[in-house]
Amino acid sequence: MRQFLFVFLSAICSYAAQNSLVVVVNGGDATATVYEAVRMSTTDQTLKLLKVLPTGKGPQETCISPDGKRAYVSNRSDISITVIDLDNLAVASTISDPGMKNPDGCLVSADGTKLYVAAAGSAAVFVYSTSDGRKLTEIKVGEEPRRLLLSPDGGRLYVSNGEERFVSVVNTKTNQTVAKIRTGRDPRPMIFSPDGKYIIIGNVSDDTVQFVKPGETEPEFVVGVPKSPQRLLAVPSKQALFAIGRFDNVLSILEFRPDNKEYGRTVSTMPVGHAPWGLALSAAEIACT
Repeated sequence: MRQFLFVFLSAICSYAAQNSLVVVVNGGDATATVYEAVRMSTTDQTLKLLKVLPTGKGPQETCISPDGKRAYVSNRSDISITVIDLDNLAVASTISDPGMKNPDGCLVSADGTKLYVAAAGSAAVFVYSTSDGRKLTEIKVGEEPRRLLLSPDGGRLYVSNGEERFVSVVNTKTNQTVAKIRTGRDPRPMIFSPDGKYIIIGNVSDDTVQFVKPGETEPEFVVGVPKSPQRLLAVPSKQALFAIGRFDNVLSILEFRPDNKEYGRTVSTMPVGHAPWGLALSAAEIACT
């Protein structure tokens, strides 16, 4: 199975490990570009263009099925999802739903049967069958849902609501909100710590990152980071947490050694390009776009 690395917005390139694909969503062109990373090392980096595929208008985010056979691109201006067949490098289908306003973050269930889409303009998460694009249900959450995260066992779906100060916790069996995690302003990126001890949430308008234990609704601690932490990425091998500071044009590095009393504290920052947005990991390095 191929490995995949995906990045966001327009005219962006990023890198993936050997025998990997790079999927680039081009917001200004209404396309998705697929590359193959044919070589990858710190000194030898080559991308081979495979295909440029049309999407709907205003493509925003993308997610890939666990088996690596499908990429899903959310098109905010078209209220649609473009389904890309990554084996044949072709658009397989389009999921359109007039109720799904401003589709944003998406993810596919671990068993590959369900596509979850955060509809920022509908205050809901839409769930579709990946086999035929049929709508399965609509889950009401907070205002402006932006990003999604599944628990390791698939039993909980976490939804960050941009216009609220909470993350909705949804039981994936009942499709009901069962809890709300208190956050700062405009919660957006979410990841699990590698050891599963924390859900880590970036609060974009507060310039903070908070650490919450699964099952709890209050953060255990909150740390300040550079302005507008749009993306988070944990790198276990480096015992580090990376956070984009979009308005400071930096990538910050947070202490991530579990036994360190400074856990979560920003230890350094490095300058990157203007208004960074995407963040992904290859076998060799961090890619910031």
